Amino acid sequence: MSVAAHQKNYLADKKPFFKHFYPKDVTITAVRTVAIQGLMVFSKYVEALERELEESDEDLSDADDDDAKKAAAKPEFVAPSLEEFGAVCTKSFVKSVSITTFLRSLEEVSLRCLRPQVVGKLVKDVSRSATRKYMRTTSRFAAATLMVKTGMRANILSHVAIFLVEETHQLILILYRRFTAKSSKKKTTGKHLRTGDAGADEPSAAAAQTSFAEVTLRNASRSGLAIVTGGVGAAIGTLIRPGLGTIIGGTIGDTIAYVV
Repeated sequence: MSVAAHQKNYLADKKPFFKHFYPKDVTITAVRTVAIQGLMVFSKYVEALERELEESDEDLSDADDDDAKKAAAKPEFVAPSLEEFGAVCTKSFVKSVSITTFLRSLEEVSLRCLRPQVVGKLVKDVSRSATRKYMRTTSRFAAATLMVKTGMRANILSHVAIFLVEETHQLILILYRRFTAKSSKKKTTGKHLRTGDAGADEPSAAAAQTSFAEVTLRNASRSGLAIVTGGVGAAIGTLIRPGLGTIIGGTIGDTIAYVV
């Protein structure tokens, strides 16, 4: 989809709303999800092997050594079962599809509420944009400089979508816990009345609200930081290689913000 204004095409990088539900895109998302989860399990396995090697090199003869006790007390690596691994992969896959759906929805809302010139800056394929800038300027440094602002703008809707999905997931967990708490409360109402603990649920509700606010603040700060680091990473990647380097640099920049 594109909009022409003043002999310039806007929204040239906008993707169809249901593109991420096409068989090819669903397959790519599923394979990527399984690969990432597999790498995480493998990383834990390697970490356990390194810990075992460190423990074998240490002298554990002194029982009063606190460091030795902590090292010996660390749990061994236990590979997840096929059911557990499948559940984790399914959860990650659903979250990935939900983020893309939220992103496409935000693009549609922006298109109806903002001018095409503004939406064109928010809906950008950073790889294509970096390539176009490099071809126009014939300078990697100039293209990288321009990509700082372009990358940040292109990251706004993506990280807002991630924030909304995380908040939705958090609300679903809270509602589920309240539902299960109410169902279990009906079974223990007599016990609360006999022991005088009828108001014991009030502190837990206040704690849940505090936890929700803390998680929301953390998610918002991470999303805001990711917008900046993603733009900077895309610029650094463009300086190395416009196009492919832009994607890799932007991905690394996004990851840094959520890991910190």
